[in-house]
Amino acid sequence: MLKTLSRFISLTAAAAVVAVTVFYPRAIAVDGAHVPFGGFVLLMIGMSLAWVHGVGFVPEPPWLRRLFSPLAAWPLLVIGAALVFV
Repeated sequence: MLKTLSRFISLTAAAAVVAVTVFYPRAIAVDGAHVPFGGFVLLMIGMSLAWVHGVGFVPEPPWLRRLFSPLAAWPLLVIGAALVFV
């Protein structure tokens, strides 16, 4: 139950980042010259990790299992969103 909920949260958060990035890019930057690249990179890495976790991929090596977990994805999403949108 908890695993299913965390996957749902990861998938929903990743889909929200994609939706904002694709459908309303001006929320991130008014023009191409003023993109907050550091925060945006963290946001994209967190989104990618959240997609992998959300679809249910579980790698065999322990370090990859930790990387593709909500413990890695969610903080990157929050920090990246804070740097981009605040």
